Amino acid sequence: MTTSSESTPTSTFVVSNPKPQLMPVDPLIPHHLGSVPYLNARPLTYAIAEPIVLMEPKRLAAELHENLLHAALVPLVEVLENADAYHIVDGIAIGALNSVYSVILAHTMAIVRMKTIALDPASKTSNQLIKVLLQKYYRIQPQYVSASEPSDGQLIIGDPAIAYRKTHPDERFLDLAQSWHSHTGLPFVFAVWAVRKDAPNVAGLAKNLRAAAKVGLAARDQIAKNHFEFRYLTEYLHYQLNEPQKKAISLFSADLVEIGHLANKPELSYI
Repeated sequence: MTTSSESTPTSTFVVSNPKPQLMPVDPLIPHHLGSVPYLNARPLTYAIAEPIVLMEPKRLAAELHENLLHAALVPLVEVLENADAYHIVDGIAIGALNSVYSVILAHTMAIVRMKTIALDPASKTSNQLIKVLLQKYYRIQPQYVSASEPSDGQLIIGDPAIAYRKTHPDERFLDLAQSWHSHTGLPFVFAVWAVRKDAPNVAGLAKNLRAAAKVGLAARDQIAKNHFEFRYLTEYLHYQLNEPQKKAISLFSADLVEIGHLANKPELSYI
């Protein structure tokens, strides 16, 4: 089995079956691979037999951008903002065909009446998706505030969103992927494996990430701890990155230009 020192990341990793455990590692040491600490990522990281640094999406994107990682399962918006720096690993992603369940706007009043929206401090992609949905499709211009401020609606992502839904059954929830699908007819992509263009052996790394995903996706019954988790991993989440997903990424990029988040539509590199 190939191993690496803590101080010198290698360009490949071992695809293993059965799984290793994900291991949070010392954040002061540069590492090879990074991912988010959410259930939705585990099928893509389950079979990777080396330590993976685990961080919330926004921080993970910053670590990759600062060249502290060679590759990471980052929010899509990180790649759209810095397309010149990354290749996107083709074929695999974290997304949804319709409802995603774990990316929600919690609210108690009609969406068209909302004046303030609290964004999720961990998010990059979902924070921009809610702006696209509300400004372009719902035709409202709310004020966006921090999660600690009073608001008419609160954006929540990942495992915290799943937990919030269970403990607040009387609230209303806008599922962002479902709303995107209802307005566009397209799936949505929340996160992709991004490989720095200056990383060693990018083609080999992309190949191994796809191989690991194949093993992990076949083991979702082992990853899930209960029936809900299995349904979530198999019915809500979609892990393919094919032409419909690329079309959705292209439209989302154009929408981000339209709302002023991006200056120009980026040219993306798939590997």
